[in-house]
Amino acid sequence: MKIAVCDDEKYFRDELKTAINTYSSTHRLDTAVDEFKSGEDFLKAEQNYDVVFLDYQMAELNGLETARLMREKNIQSTIFFVTNHSDVVYKSFEVGTFRFFKKPLNAQELYKALDDYFKEQERDCPIILKIDRENVCVQARDIVYLEADNKKCKINLSDGKILHSPQTMATVEKLLPKNIFFKPHKSFVVNFRHIRSYDNSTINFINGKVAHISRKYLGDFKEAYRIYAKGRAL
Repeated sequence: MKIAVCDDEKYFRDELKTAINTYSSTHRLDTAVDEFKSGEDFLKAEQNYDVVFLDYQMAELNGLETARLMREKNIQSTIFFVTNHSDVVYKSFEVGTFRFFKKPLNAQELYKALDDYFKEQERDCPIILKIDRENVCVQARDIVYLEADNKKCKINLSDGKILHSPQTMATVEKLLPKNIFFKPHKSFVVNFRHIRSYDNSTINFINGKVAHISRKYLGDFKEAYRIYAKGRAL
């Protein structure tokens, strides 16, 4: 996951980068954070970022103008806006801002916003799989679990269908978001959102299917699922 932090104050860039890295480590996310001290530098980079943190008060090209130029260039990154100016909030809706922050940074507000962002991403995360010599688009949210089939892979879907891929389970696993999927056994990779219950050896899915947990991965599985479920429990 690629993240850009665009702010003309180095101390804030450092603070935000540290907070993002802490969140990523806790939630098992593979992130790379690039820093930019101006909107001009960011636009010159011409990189595809999943998320961009934009400061409004920057010299010459402010955050709002930077965001407008992003959209004109068809850059569809999710925007997190940093501003203390309430009048900018409404204008920023024109560029599809996801969330707003004020300085100084409140780490808990940042973590909550990132939680909300990833919940949104769970709903729409397409991956391309090789199935019967064709490239097939599958939504990650529809995958209940992967199952190793020698050097091939079975993809079990929520509608009951099973796709057979000539790719290995490890290859398919690399395409999936790490905060939602976990490998509890050498032969399985499971989707947390489809789990109905589990014990120390078995995972039961909402659709009635079952996967196994090995002792080797049991502790890590429980901790990863606890982190995923945090904030979702009533």
